[in-house]
Amino acid sequence: MELSNTINTITDKLKLALKSFVLLSIGLFVIFLLIRLFDFLLIGTGSILDSLLSDIIFFLYIIFIPGVLFILVSLISNKAARIFYYIFAVLISAGYLMLLFYFSKSAVPLGSDLFGYSLSEISHTISASGGIGIMPIISFIIVAVLVIYLLNIFLKIKIPDFVNYIIAACIIISFFWGNNMNSPSSFSSQREYFLTLNKLQFFVSKSSDYFFAKKDDISATNVYYDNGTDDSTSFKYIDKNYPFLHEEKTKDVLGNFFNAIPAKPNIVFILVESLGKGYSGKGAYLGSFTPFLDSLADNSLYWENFLSSGGRTFAALPSLFGSLPFASKGFLDLAESMPKTFTLIDFLKQQGYRTSFYHGGDAHFDNMDIFLKKNNIDFILDENNFGGGYKKMPSSGSGFSWGYGDKDLFHRSLEVIGDDFTTPRLDIYLTLSMHSPFLVENQDYYVNRFYDIYHSLNLSSNIMKEIESYKSILATVLYTDDAFRSFFNEYKKRKDYRNTIFFITGDHRMPEIPIATQIDRFHVPFIIYSPLLKRTARFSSVSSHFDFTPTILAFLRNECKMQTPTESVFIGSGIDTVRRFRNIHSYPLMRNKNELIDYVDKEYILSDNILYNIYPDLDMEKINNDSKAGSINNLFNEFRRRNDQFIKTKRLTP
Repeated sequence: MELSNTINTITDKLKLALKSFVLLSIGLFVIFLLIRLFDFLLIGTGSILDSLLSDIIFFLYIIFIPGVLFILVSLISNKAARIFYYIFAVLISAGYLMLLFYFSKSAVPLGSDLFGYSLSEISHTISASGGIGIMPIISFIIVAVLVIYLLNIFLKIKIPDFVNYIIAACIIISFFWGNNMNSPSSFSSQREYFLTLNKLQFFVSKSSDYFFAKKDDISATNVYYDNGTDDSTSFKYIDKNYPFLHEEKTKDVLGNFFNAIPAKPNIVFILVESLGKGYSGKGAYLGSFTPFLDSLADNSLYWENFLSSGGRTFAALPSLFGSLPFASKGFLDLAESMPKTFTLIDFLKQQGYRTSFYHGGDAHFDNMDIFLKKNNIDFILDENNFGGGYKKMPSSGSGFSWGYGDKDLFHRSLEVIGDDFTTPRLDIYLTLSMHSPFLVENQDYYVNRFYDIYHSLNLSSNIMKEIESYKSILATVLYTDDAFRSFFNEYKKRKDYRNTIFFITGDHRMPEIPIATQIDRFHVPFIIYSPLLKRTARFSSVSSHFDFTPTILAFLRNECKMQTPTESVFIGSGIDTVRRFRNIHSYPLMRNKNELIDYVDKEYILSDNILYNIYPDLDMEKINNDSKAGSINNLFNEFRRRNDQFIKTKRLTP
């Protein structure tokens, strides 16, 4: 009899707990719908039907584990269970809102890339965006009060028991069904996909994959250190202990475009923060806001379908100057454990060059300075030794500034270089101004310049409206373009100008302007300008950051008789100078420090396990071709095997 009473008591508690949980969850779901409505009003709408359907499934999925905990705690204390649920509801609602605000600023949903940065780097970025301040704290308190108030209202609602059981069953089914998101290939553009998806669901899914997903088993395949062919873009790997070591046979494709070079040329490489093809150059689908660079490109060698190796700056220096693998979170993340390897920086220093790096911000960000010092850079100029007489870029609300603007960077660098015309130089620039929060000196002037170009565009009304919403961002593009104009005007006065070769590209495409396709985030222009050029050309063939160093080495070997290595670990095989659209290359691209999910092979890209055809201007279209997808996945897995071996051994060159 006593056992029966105990069972009845537990049963009654379970029924009461389930009822309370269901009522609280209905209230929380209403809060989710209100936040989604706020999402639509703040950012815009994608597919409303898809949004609501995915929201329902995701909510049922995410509520399962809190539900189990709630019911277990209820057996001990109903009050404690409710407090637990209130805390959960407040935190998840506030987190959801924070993710919306992040997307409204960045135009890219936050995922596992958060875990690729240190706390100091995250703090740095938050400060640049205006800091935390008092308003977010007040907002959190308001959200907490509103959430608890609404949940208490729903606790008073009466619903039949069978409704509780139906909702509980749906929660269980949804949890074991999985946290499935809509595929980006189901949408007309990357932008529509990002608008439609639930930003909290995206973060939870990517975080779950980062912490819990099993890695693909890519070890049980053929021996892979000796699979070269006669194809000039594939490699003959020569030592299984050094997974990327191969014969270096990149041909000189640039020499025919140059006059005879009288002496070792100065090399000026300008890596432009966020310079994407979508808003720079002829044919830019948002119109071009780089009039000076466009005029420079007309007198240059210009690649309109060039790819960055990464979707953020972390990938740029190792890819451009060493054609190096990514390791786990980007080569720079190895910090002091970066292995000694061959780079263009160290090579030119050995050839008698004075090597320098110029940046208006903190060169230690992303461990850039460690990489440079390990490659024996002679001099680094950044915000820490910029010198007096210069003012940092306008600060955000927190008073934080990323550093010195591009005009000041170029001007200061020429002061540092001075009048040494005898020593050949490698000068590397990383600009800064085209970066959130997009504040530059004379902002109003450049906004007016924006409107001058804006009113000359002949695009659809929808695109025009979209472009106008980015006027403050594109104003900084015009500022940087102006900085280039000033820099070249000054450089032309130097005696060594006529023996200088300039290289200009973007580190990645700007994420704050919505990305059109999966490959759009990597689409950057590439310019080679020099008084030494004997003819100009425009190329539609595809190449990337990885191809730069192999190409320049072949050029210097052929044109300047420098002794270059016969073996390398280069990921790239050299820039393509065929003028028509084609892609002869095969390599991975890394979106952020935790997403190595894109692989380009010839005219295809495998992106997040979805296969696309690549067309001229880097347009894309999803295709169904299991055989081709399988073969590209094999290439991707081969790279990952080599990369994994490198991560474990830190071996690149003997």
